[in-house]
This record gives sequence, structure tokens and C-alpha cells, in this order.
Amino acid sequence: MAWKSATAHSFALLFSVVFSVAGSAQQTAVPGAVPAASFAANPRSLPPAAPKGRPLIGIALEGGGALGLAHIGVLQWMEEHRIPVDRIAGTSMGALVGAFYASGDSPAQMRAIAVSNDFQRIFTLETPYVDLSFRRRQDRRELPDSITGGLEHGVELRDALFSERGVNEFLETNLPAYDQEALDYDQLPIPFRCVATDLNTLTTVTFASGPLPHAVRASISIPGIFPPVQGRNGHMLVDGGILDNLPTDVLRHNLHADIVIAVRLPGDAPATPDTSSIVSVLNRAFSAGIERNAEQGQLLADLVVVVPTNKFSATDYSKAAELITTGYQAAEKSSAALLRYALDDRDWQAYVAARQSRRRPQPGVVDEVRVEGGDASAKQSLIGDVQTLKGKPETPATTIDALKRIQSNGGYSATFETFAPQPVAGSTAAPDTGVLIRLKNDTIGPPYLLIGPELSASTSNVTRSVLNLRLVDQNLGGFGSELRGSAQLGYLTNLSTEYYFLLTPGGFFLQPRAEILRQPVYLWADQKRIAERFQQNLVAGFEAGRTIGNSMQVYAEWSAEDTRWALRTGSGGGPYLTGTAQTGQLHFTLDKEASGAISPNGFRLSASAGAFYHAVGSSNAPLVMLSTARTWAFDQRNILGLSADINSYLRADVAQPFRFTLGGPRQLSASSFDEYRGTDTALVRAGYLRRIAALPLGLGQGLYGVLGYEAGEIWSPEQGAILRQDGTLGLVGATPAGTVSVGVSIGDAGHRKVFITVGRLF
Repeated sequence: MAWKSATAHSFALLFSVVFSVAGSAQQTAVPGAVPAASFAANPRSLPPAAPKGRPLIGIALEGGGALGLAHIGVLQWMEEHRIPVDRIAGTSMGALVGAFYASGDSPAQMRAIAVSNDFQRIFTLETPYVDLSFRRRQDRRELPDSITGGLEHGVELRDALFSERGVNEFLETNLPAYDQEALDYDQLPIPFRCVATDLNTLTTVTFASGPLPHAVRASISIPGIFPPVQGRNGHMLVDGGILDNLPTDVLRHNLHADIVIAVRLPGDAPATPDTSSIVSVLNRAFSAGIERNAEQGQLLADLVVVVPTNKFSATDYSKAAELITTGYQAAEKSSAALLRYALDDRDWQAYVAARQSRRRPQPGVVDEVRVEGGDASAKQSLIGDVQTLKGKPETPATTIDALKRIQSNGGYSATFETFAPQPVAGSTAAPDTGVLIRLKNDTIGPPYLLIGPELSASTSNVTRSVLNLRLVDQNLGGFGSELRGSAQLGYLTNLSTEYYFLLTPGGFFLQPRAEILRQPVYLWADQKRIAERFQQNLVAGFEAGRTIGNSMQVYAEWSAEDTRWALRTGSGGGPYLTGTAQTGQLHFTLDKEASGAISPNGFRLSASAGAFYHAVGSSNAPLVMLSTARTWAFDQRNILGLSADINSYLRADVAQPFRFTLGGPRQLSASSFDEYRGTDTALVRAGYLRRIAALPLGLGQGLYGVLGYEAGEIWSPEQGAILRQDGTLGLVGATPAGTVSVGVSIGDAGHRKVFITVGRLF
């Protein structure tokens, strides 16, 4: 969809396809060549012109990413001047605009969609945080900078920059009456065709029937940007612009238009192209093939409306209103040629009435739900979720909501379409009352491997850097159960594994776990390092509880650990320890945040209470831990956040190394890492974030300036209470490559630090 300049994001897949077929726009597939598409073999099945006796007018809408929004302005001008459109063919963004108009949406309705936030949801790098399952939220929070690879067939990365879920839901939401397998595009309010490219045969595919969201989804699937679409014959389909970016040939030979109007969206073609990088060279080369086939398509047109889109880029979706106006003005400049086809008021009303008579009704009350695909446990789980649709009016929102749980945990994607359980041949009047869910396994996993760096560094400190690895084998032992193993390798070594066994669909679970930790620990006094300790822990534990929805978990935990606390250099930190300890706790977590990194708004609470006992060299003690955070967004550019953390043994004299720590970035940033150690800690933070630069649509939140305040108190039996406060000024970047922060913090008692972090922000 974002084809021309967006081709810079398409890598090996697009490279091989384009250079195999560039300049071969003549190789349009003949009817019936590819089972994934269907064709109108009999032109008599197409509706005649209304009123009779005038030529059939077809319009071809070129692909071009955001530039294609200009088509809305052209169509608006034509409607206002009573110029009928009897046939539409489109490619990529032209297919999307054409499908909306052909199904009955007015230019005003399309404009409202184009300028809305809903349109921007098409571009999502990954499943939104709010739609993730509880365990996938844990992964996102703990490894926010990770790259995910599938291990189903060796190590594989996903095949596109953006997730397909956002674009699927956008199309299903906006084309609800035209989402059925039996749909004949000849019977739409305006007969319609859209074009995709078959990667198996390297030919074009022209859709003339089937679910309209599926056809448009295939036509806009830019290789490397959106995942390919699997056709009904198993072939993989991508953006039609590779071979036929301006489908005037389809209007002529398939839709049998008498007059063909082409809408061109010329991109910027400087005399001295940018060839300064591999991306710019590939972008220029790919554009050559696209422009060539569009020029060939233009030769078949009777009239060409050229929209001056040179000053825009294919990713300028935020400039939708301006692009639509540009299209309207371009049609006005071609008014002399266009007005030859204008109808008088009476004939226009006849044309509109005929068009309206072919509109399909919205789906009705659901009386049947079917599920196809997926293994037995996943299918059974999904059937339980979607049965709630029965007896209620079918709306895309309710169906999408019913599919969230199956998709939220990863491993499966789901699309849906409607059907008539007892179809009446040739009838378009009866609403669909059935819903068909198509469940598809991810082609690369599970299992999945998550890999991501984490770094914290500040002046006068030892840099902490680790490589995070996490293996997740989802649906092992049934849908919802999973094996998860994690490793941190770097300044410390931390290996852990757990098996989450889901007992019931309602979320009750059991989870045994084990962990090994080896790390150096540095002790401080008056900002000077006085000792280095080495800590080793071997932990085994068991958890039982319930995960409620995707935002709440309650569970009980028992764990036992073997601890070694040795002195390497210096003095301090208590005696050598070698022995065991046990912990029993009740945990509660509520996660209502909007993001796992910088959350514009939301709330998170994690609380636990229990006892620490049978510890070597230490007294028994009650144990309480509380962490909470709240954020608010203002004007989409400002975020205010407050957080508090309390960890306490209720002043019991618990020995090292079981004490809590404060100090370092995000935990009193002006102090050294873990500079303060005690049995009771409290930390309060307040921060203001101001977005000073936004990233292109879908690529992250952008760059923020940060102003923060921290206050922390720590208590220990031998030293009493210590209060520290500091202020922080810095920058935070939330990008596809992860979250990076850099700043300076100045505190009391002569504390000050310059720091940088990569990975978790809070």
C-alpha cells in the first residue's frame, strides 16, 4: 500500500521479485490462470449503464501508499459534478479506496476514515500491548528491545516489518457487508476489480469475487512491509503494483468499460537521484519498474487525471486532508475533459438509484458460527469464545473482541468472514447470519526465541550490560500452556525456566520453576566502593493461581533457595554465607497500562505479602512488596507519570544478601548502582515527558525530553534511615530498535551522575 518511496523497506523478497519481473506489466494473468482469483467470464453478468444508452465509464486508481488518498478528492469532484463511475479497478492503495467507493461509501465517509486514528492503526509493528495476553505482556515489559525469531523450521525472522493484525481488522471493520466467500464483485454497487501479484507464478491475480477485505489485503501487501497473503490455492500474494500499478487493462478487458479514466500519482523523480546508500539505490531501482508498468497502463486510458503528488511522500498519512484536496484540485484542472461525461440531474438520480439498489445489507443476528484451522485444543478454545456471538447482531467489533484471546498469546492469527447459512441463488437482499472464523498457525513458530540487549551505565560505575535470551514454546501440552526459559549473559549469569500449565480455560494454572543466578555485588560507603562480593543462588519454586483476562493475575508462591555470599575484595556486607532460605508469598498484579515501555496512560499495581524464613544467618521476617505506577497523557505530546515502590521486612534484621537495594538509573539516578542496601526501602518518582520528535507512522513513539524527580528512603538495623533525593534531565527515544535513554542526575549529599540505558525504562 505504501509503495513508491516505501519500497525502501522491502529487502530480499522484493529484490528478487522485482528484478525477475520489472518492466513486464504485459504479463497479466489470463482468466482462470490462478485459482486464488476468480474472474467474470461473461460480460452480460455485469450491470448495464443507468440510464441506458450512454457509455460505461471506468476509473483506474493507481497505487502509491499515502499518495492514494488523493483518489478520494478525485472521486469527490466527480460526484459533485455528476460524473458516473460504472466500473472501478485499483491496485494497492487504489484498491483500498476503490473497494470502499465500490461498496457504497461516499467520498465524505472515506475522508472521515482517512483522517481518523482508526486509519493509522493499519501500521502496527507488533500486537498492541493492550491486546496481548498476560504472559506476552510480561515478555514485552521484561524484554522491550527484543527481536523475535521462530524456531519451527530453524531460526527464522518474520517476513514483514508490520503486523498483519492491524490491517486485517481495519478492513474487516470497514467492509462488514462485503466479507463473504460467495460475494460477486459484478454485483457490488459499482463492479470492482483489484490486482495482486502471485509470488509462486510471478503473474498478476485479478480478484472478482470472494471476501472483499481478503482481496484488498492481498493487493496492498507490500513485500517486506506487510506479510504476504495466502490465497485459497495456497499461493502467496503480494502487492499488485509490482506488475500492474495502474490496472487500465483490467477495466478494458475484464470489466469492459467503454471509457477508461486513469488517475496517476507521479512520484518525485529527480534528475540526479539519491544513490548514497543501499536503501536509496534499491528504492530508485524498484521505482523504475513500478513507474514503467504504470506508464504502460496509462496508454490504455482515454483520459488521464494527473495528481501533482510530487511534494508528498508515500508515507505522508498524516497529511490525508491535504492529499485529498490535491486530488480534488487535479480533477478540477481536468474539468473540461471530465465534464463531457456529466449527467443531467434526472439521469444522475437514475444512476444513483441503480447503484444504491445493489448495496448489500449489513449482517444480521448470528445463528451459526464455524471455525476452520488450528489444532484441536486451539480450535476448541476458540469455539468456546465465539459461541457468545450467537443470538446477537453481527458487528465487526464484537467478532474482533471474541478473537482477541486466541491471538493475544501468539502462535495464531485469525480472520473472519460472514456467510448466509441458507443462501438464495441470485439474491443480495438477505443479510448474512453466519460467521466463519479462519484460524491460521504462525509459519515460523512456536517455539520462539527472543533476543535483546540491556545496558545501564553511569559515571564512576561498573557498566552493567547483558544479552537477554528467552525461549517460549507456546501451547505445549494444550492451548495456553507453555514452557519458558530465560537467560541473561553478561556482567551476571541468570538462567531460569518455568512451565505454565493451564488447568482450565478460566485461567487457573500451576507453574513449577527453577533459577540459577551468579553475579558480582559491589558495596559502597560515601560514594566509594569498599568491597566486591560474589553472590550465587540456586532457586526452586512452585506457583499456583489464576490469570484473569489479560490484565490480572493472583497466585501463591513457595520457593527454596541455596545461597552463597562470598567476599572477593575489600570488607563489608557481613560474614560469608552458605545455606538455604525459604519464602512463601501471595501475589497480585493488575496491569492496565497502554505500553510496555513508555505508556502514554494507564495504571499498574503489583503487590505481594508473605514470609521469609529458615534462612541461614538470618532471622525469620514478614515480607511485603508493593509497586505501582500511573501515567496521564495530554495533547498527545505530554506524559505525566507517578510511581512508588515499597519493599519491607518490617524492620526485621534480615542478613545480607537478602536485603533490598536502591541506586542507579531509575532507582535514584544520581547514586551508584545498589549504593544503598537495607531491610526496608521506599522510592517515589515523578516524571514529565515531552515529545519533541515523532517517528514516521507505525515506527514507534519518537523522542522525548524528560524532567524527573526521585526520593528514596532506606532503613537498616545498623544505620537507621537514609533519605536521598535527586532531579533528572534527559532524553528518551522509543524506536523500533528499542528504548534508549541518556541523561544527567543531580542529587543531595554531593551525588551526581551522567547515565545511559538501553532496554527497560522503568
